[in-house]
Amino acid sequence: MKIVTLEVGNTSWWKNRKYRREASLELKKLRKKYKSIKLVKKYRLDGSNTVIYADYYLIH
Repeated sequence: MKIVTLEVGNTSWWKNRKYRREASLELKKLRKKYKSIKLVKKYRLDGSNTVIYADYYLIH
C-alpha cells in the first residue's frame, strides 16, 4: 500500500477549476496502474496557503 498526496482544490473559484482538472487527470492515470484508490482525507495547511490537499491510498 502506498500513499499519494495531490493538490485537489483551492478557495479561489478559477484556481479550483485548474487544480481539480489536474488532479482528475492524475487519478485517471493512477487508476489504470493500481487496483484500488481510496481517499484518506482532505486538508489545508495552516497559514495563508489556499491550496486544498488530499491523501489517497493506492492498493496494488
